[in-house]
Formats: sequence, structure tokens, C-alpha cells
Amino acid sequence: MDLMGKGFALMCAFSWGVAVILFSHAGKRMRPVSLNLYKTTVTTIFLLLIMVIWRIPFFPPGLASSDWVIIALTGFLGITIADSLFFYCLNLLGAGMAAIVDCLYSPMVLLLSWIVLKDRLTGGKLAGVVLVVAAILSASYTPRKRSPKGGRMLLGILAGALAMGLMALSIVLMKPILNRTSFLWVTELRLVTALLFLLLQLYFHRERKSLFKEALTPGNWAHAFPGALMGNVIAMTLWVAAFKYTDVTSAAILNQTSTIFIVILAAVFLQEKFTIQRLVATVLAFAGSLMVIIA
Repeated sequence: MDLMGKGFALMCAFSWGVAVILFSHAGKRMRPVSLNLYKTTVTTIFLLLIMVIWRIPFFPPGLASSDWVIIALTGFLGITIADSLFFYCLNLLGAGMAAIVDCLYSPMVLLLSWIVLKDRLTGGKLAGVVLVVAAILSASYTPRKRSPKGGRMLLGILAGALAMGLMALSIVLMKPILNRTSFLWVTELRLVTALLFLLLQLYFHRERKSLFKEALTPGNWAHAFPGALMGNVIAMTLWVAAFKYTDVTSAAILNQTSTIFIVILAAVFLQEKFTIQRLVATVLAFAGSLMVIIA
């Protein structure tokens, strides 16, 4: 089971790498909230069909009402808020830099696992956290005379960091429940909750008409639809499955190999510059992630 979980984590990393490139393209036509609404709706429908085909019960036995509340909360935090923040980060920074910021996810899972699940925290793991932070600082540093977009960079990093923190908190909170029920049911409940909150958010948004129009315009779906399939139907399912069948930290680090996939794919398909500075930052970030798991 442990090996299967690690395999799921690696497949999730590649799927998410492809999805980020697609979402980067989609973000040129759709704002973060409308893109989040669209991909969450598509994912909810697809996973609902999968649950019906596989005859997975919608009301699994043996779960307390508190379990439902926790899973619903992780959907609100990890999808409604975190995904919108990540799309905002992606629009501001581009796929390559967003992938480096994404490396904060593993250290945050580590720290929250230590706080919530009482997992062991070693000096080597902390060194890995330092490397990831150093990678972000290295990638974002630009001399002031050449940095007219410093505020944009900082805002993107903060949005990405908060998104990673909320995602990490979500997986740590749901980990005990994953051991007792179907990961597909957990994923679907998270999506349904997130979708309800997104609809509520848009209902009170002053630009709700234009946001709904963006989400409902077929011409905007060319990249958003395959991105939703790769990033949520496939990657999210593999993501949750990995955490079910292997330990939290191992799954988080193997998922982090998506950084390599994203940086390479961004250079090839988005023509993003792959500078020495970006290379050093990517190596530092990935090395830091590896230290978190092997230390």
C-alpha cells in the first residue's frame, strides 16, 4: 500500500504540472474566482459520475458529524480560498515562479503535521524548510533599478504562500478521516462545499454578472476544461489517494516533484525565461523538499 501511495503522489505531480500550464493559459481569459468556479463545477460533476459508477455511498457509515464538518471546512479553506489565491499568484508570477512558491507546501505540511498530528520534527527537516525559503528569496530577488514590478512580485508570493498554507492545513486536518473512509467521497464532499461557497461568494460580488459570464462562455474553456480534468479530476484524486495510502510527509514531497515538471513545461510551452537564477532557485527548492522527507 505504501508503494502504491507513493506512485499516486508521483502521478499527481505530473498531472498537476500539466494542469498549471493549462490554467496559466486559461488565466488570460478568466479571473481567478471565475476560473475556480468553472474548474470546481467540472470536477464536482465528473467525480459525482465516478462515484455513481463505482457505487460509492454518498453517506458512508461510521462517520461522526464532526467528520463531515472537518471535511467541509477543508473544502472551503483548501479549494474555495486557496485555489483562487493560487490562480491569482499564477497570474502575477507566471508558472515557473509560482512553481517555486508552491514548494512552500511541503514545509507547511511538515510544520502543521508536527503541530496537529505530533509527527517528529528533526534538524534536517528544518534545514529543508530553510532551503525552500532561500529558493523563493533567490528567485524573487531583482536589483531595484531593474525591478519596476517588485510590488506585483511580493503580492504574488504572499498569495501563493497563503494558498499553500491553507492547502497544507486542509490535508493535515483530513488525514485521520482518510484512514476511515473512501478518498473519493472525501474529495467530492470537499468539492461540493467549495462550490457552494464559491456560488455564495459570486452572488455577493459586485461584478458577479461578468464573472459568471466568464465561467459560462464556451470560448474560455479551451484550456480551462482540460486543466480542470488534469488538475482536479485526476491530480486531486491522486493527491488525496496518495495521502490515504502513504504517510503525509512522503506524499507531500513526492507531490512536490511537480516543481520540476512545471518549470520545464513553462519554458517549453509558455516561453518563460529559464535563467541561471531560476535554475538555482528550482534546485534549492527541490533539494529543500527532499530534505524534509529524508532527514
